[in-house]
Amino acid sequence: MAAGDIHTVPRGDRWANIFEDGDRLIVSAGTKETAARMGRELARLRGVRHVVHDREDRDDRVDAAARGRDLVRG
Repeated sequence: MAAGDIHTVPRGDRWANIFEDGDRLIVSAGTKETAARMGRELARLRGVRHVVHDREDRDDRVDAAARGRDLVRG
């Protein structure tokens, strides 16, 4: 993955968007759907991939339309 890819991950009872390195929180939301929508738009604007994780910390979906890659991995 490219540096700066955005991941939507569970954080307690909320969902967060973080950069690839996992150290920098971008934004959090109350639902997975809201966080994923924000993460997708941020990734599109930055030209990077967007990865949505599930509660078990597996990649649930990769949204890479900004780079012309497949939207689903697995």
